[in-house]
Amino acid sequence: MGSAEADAVFARWLLLALAPVIVAGPLRWAVPAWLLATNLDATGSGVASHAGVGWLNAFKAVVAPVWLLLRLRRTPGTLQRGWASRCWLGLAAWTGISALWSPYPLAALKLAFGMAGMLAALLMLERATREGLVDDGALRLFLLGSLALALVQSFFFADGSFGYAGRGMPQRFTSFVAAQQFAALLVAMLCWLMWAPSVSERWRTVGVPALAAALGANGSRTWTLGALAALGLNGVVGRFRRQHVVRLAGALVILVSVPAIRRDLVQRTAGEPANRLAATASALLKGEDRADGMGLGTARFRLRMYRGVWEAVRQGGPREWLLGRGAGAGGRVATRLFPYAYRPETLDANRVVHNEWLRVSYELGLLGLALLGIVLWGLVALAWRTRRLPEGMALAGYLPALLLGLTAENMLDGAGNAVTTGVLILAARAAAARERVEPIRGT
Repeated sequence: MGSAEADAVFARWLLLALAPVIVAGPLRWAVPAWLLATNLDATGSGVASHAGVGWLNAFKAVVAPVWLLLRLRRTPGTLQRGWASRCWLGLAAWTGISALWSPYPLAALKLAFGMAGMLAALLMLERATREGLVDDGALRLFLLGSLALALVQSFFFADGSFGYAGRGMPQRFTSFVAAQQFAALLVAMLCWLMWAPSVSERWRTVGVPALAAALGANGSRTWTLGALAALGLNGVVGRFRRQHVVRLAGALVILVSVPAIRRDLVQRTAGEPANRLAATASALLKGEDRADGMGLGTARFRLRMYRGVWEAVRQGGPREWLLGRGAGAGGRVATRLFPYAYRPETLDANRVVHNEWLRVSYELGLLGLALLGIVLWGLVALAWRTRRLPEGMALAGYLPALLLGLTAENMLDGAGNAVTTGVLILAARAAAARERVEPIRGT
């Protein structure tokens, strides 16, 4: 068995071990067990989304949150009555309906069920927060557990598929999910940490640079920008008191002194691989990329993909503009533009466009884009209404990173995965706290 398979097998067995706790354990253990499980992709990379159903991932993404929601049904919740939640459910339903004309109908159906699972997870987490199951102590343990899994992946599966960045490139720091997905979780946890009401300033001052180090080793440029935006907002809100300046300075120092980055910025032998952040900074400063394209290569790929999808949108008629080409149809554009990189047997049609605005416009039309916009506006409204509470500020701090992520990644296909776990936690905690500032009318 190759190492690329071994890390997925480890994730699979660990998920199997957590499953009985999620299903039958006390809620004080079941909810944290599900949160930890979102760091585990039982399928691994390189599996076509239209080739079959990953049943363990389906359990984690859909069955487990629905089951936990049923177990918490006696706890009152408010999000299910909100217009944003209803629009999200409508978007999920529309995604499923679009399978009728999608070139990859199974991928479309999987995305639809996954989006419904994300709503179930959000409703479940709101109720769990009201029960005290997702308090600051639980999130501290969740963060430590996530980092521990990332260390296990890095030390024991260093040449596996999850942190793989390409031949000759350094392994990216991640748990048993794709590196970009883990980076999204790190930024969400950074926002929680900066505004967590019961976390001491000393713990915060240590934890923020530690998360910056994890992001530096991960190498995500999109989510690092999001983290810097959150740190900046934290400083502005706190009027840049000493502790805010220390945290921001510490994060910046860490980001330029992680060994993999420092080797690239200071001295590097000809064959030494670069960190993605350092290679990008070097390419921007020098106006010249590395020969292997480590700095701006993925940016060029994205721009070519965006142009191809936008041209496909423009070539459609009124029906395509309104209804779209079907969820997963972006995979057809990818195989046409990059026939050597994307093959039918390994294509994940739900994760190739790397821009949710363009993907939804092309695949689900103006109807889908309008529903997505309403949902995002609901998150902004929730953050605004709870801005005087730490939970609301944590969500507000994450929103710039979320918008960047939607612009450079595919986040909607993230049910039961680290890429959406963070934003679901922050939104659920803000919703649960909202009644402290105003009567509940729906979000």
